Amino acid sequence: MKQLHNTQLEILKKLLFASSLRYARLKPDPEMENNQFNFHLNQLIDGGYVIKGGRNYGLTNFGKEYANRMDTDQTIIAKQSKISAWVCCIRTMGGKKQYLIYTRLKQPFYGCQGFMSGKVAYGEKVLEAAKRELKEETGLQGNAQIVSIKHFLVFDKTTNELVEDKFMFLCLVKNPTGKLTANNEGKYEWVEENKFKQYVTNHFESFPAFMKQVEEIKSYNGQVSLQEINHWSSKF
Repeated sequence: MKQLHNTQLEILKKLLFASSLRYARLKPDPEMENNQFNFHLNQLIDGGYVIKGGRNYGLTNFGKEYANRMDTDQTIIAKQSKISAWVCCIRTMGGKKQYLIYTRLKQPFYGCQGFMSGKVAYGEKVLEAAKRELKEETGLQGNAQIVSIKHFLVFDKTTNELVEDKFMFLCLVKNPTGKLTANNEGKYEWVEENKFKQYVTNHFESFPAFMKQVEEIKSYNGQVSLQEINHWSSKF
């Protein structure tokens, strides 16, 4: 999310609490020179945040959505939680159940293993995101269903700094179709459950946490649960 100049944020804050305002009432500081104020106002108009109608100025829809994220006490655009589709694929081969295990090959969490995930795009439904990410990242296709929602607060284990705030929708895809293809962002491999301990050696959280996710998927009965988790990591 782009962080605008403080003067521009002050203009947006004024418009956030009005249907529209005239030029003179938009100035954050009455003593500000007109050429300086005009520069920032024109930046907002050119950027699509503000529109002029007659003698008045108001927020565009884009400007409303942006300004609505503002912490108006501090006049800053607040960080937002991330939303991701977290996809577990299961198939049966030769009478044995296999899980698609993902090894991440980009930062953060480089080299960590578990189930694949991807961001839910603006305006996109979670299940649509799960299907899209599965197709884009692996070449596989299938229908997804939501098993649970996890709200992770991830802290740096050394500094206790909050480094991630994310909602992850754990989705299940059974017997996907298509050919598994290579991807430069991660490595994928079908693994039988009895080989997890041998293969999943660098989980995002811990091996017991990974197995808890597996058990949750196996026991899914159609009811979606929500869990909030504080996680301290040295792998970010």
